[in-house]
Amino acid sequence: MNTIKEINLIDVRKNSQIINTLNKVYRLWGYEKVSPSIINNVEILKGREIIKQNELVSLVSNKSLCLRPEMTTSIVKLISTRFINKKRPVRLWNNGTIFEKIEDAKNSQILNERLQSGVELIGYNSNFPEIEVISILFDAINKLKIKDNCNLIFLVSSTTIMELILKKYIDNNYEQIKECMINLDQDDLNNLDIDIEDKKNLKDLLYTRGAPSKVLNKLTDIYGNSKVLDDLRYLFNIITPIASKHKIQIQLDPTFQPHLNIYEGMVFQLICVDKNEKSIIAKGGRYDELVRYFNPSEKFPTGLGFSISIDNLRKYIKEEDTLNKKILLVFRDKKLLTKAIKTQSKLHDSGIVSILEINPVEEIVNVENMMNENGCTEIMWVT
Repeated sequence: MNTIKEINLIDVRKNSQIINTLNKVYRLWGYEKVSPSIINNVEILKGREIIKQNELVSLVSNKSLCLRPEMTTSIVKLISTRFINKKRPVRLWNNGTIFEKIEDAKNSQILNERLQSGVELIGYNSNFPEIEVISILFDAINKLKIKDNCNLIFLVSSTTIMELILKKYIDNNYEQIKECMINLDQDDLNNLDIDIEDKKNLKDLLYTRGAPSKVLNKLTDIYGNSKVLDDLRYLFNIITPIASKHKIQIQLDPTFQPHLNIYEGMVFQLICVDKNEKSIIAKGGRYDELVRYFNPSEKFPTGLGFSISIDNLRKYIKEEDTLNKKILLVFRDKKLLTKAIKTQSKLHDSGIVSILEINPVEEIVNVENMMNENGCTEIMWVT
């Protein structure tokens, strides 16, 4: 199995910058840090059909265990065991690596390590806990300072919309229609034995995406008034002004469904569009059923969260002036060492990387070599 090459030192430093910013945001919202196990039980993931088994990275020494493909399952299990007596709601944040197995064009298996950061909100006695989690996501992205040329799209759907669309087909091609809708497969939809008018509506919905109010009105025209659509309309009325404040465009797509099979209710992706390039920088949703699975007696079985892909996000963050700066501090007289130490401390307080040469330097010619050897970008003489 091949692995993705290691990232360079500049990217490592930028990762730290991103994670430190996110951690500050999470703390301000009252979240606590948790570190879930890096090892998962394959049977739990298989039993819940969270992810296909061929995408799991199993351990050579024990095939019943695997490296975690996502964080949420481990955290929900943790809350249902070690944190079972913790006061609800439980607000947790985490940073860490997830592992995925993919096949390239030559059918070779590649182990992909991805760094991610996110939050989980579990056991909140509210009909709309999404408001808090989405607000945190928008706040975090705002604090990270995305490049000006990047457009942010918050793509939203809900498993309840798909259930509403498919309700009348429970006994008639249910799975086939669902698959056509998710895969945007108009040809297979044409071949199904269903009412012509129904087929026309379904084909129309395949390419329905846009402002939530317009999409919800269209769904209401087709399926009538329903609590599902009313709840979504209320939720969008709350989060749309928040998104506008952060210059994030919201799009509702009735057919969008996530890759991981853990969500029940709202699901979403935050997409960064830079010219013709699109990248998913965050994703998440609601997973009440997963909470009930691990703890059937949970008083308020609600759960939702998001994960931010640090690897995808990194290239869209504005460069900090101090990020690539690395100063070599030097002096000629040994009496200046104390002053040099204080100077280095001030630089560190400003977030600037600096290395102090504690031996006096007499020849300027040697300083250039020392700067290059230490990987510094500039020299500062302490006088």
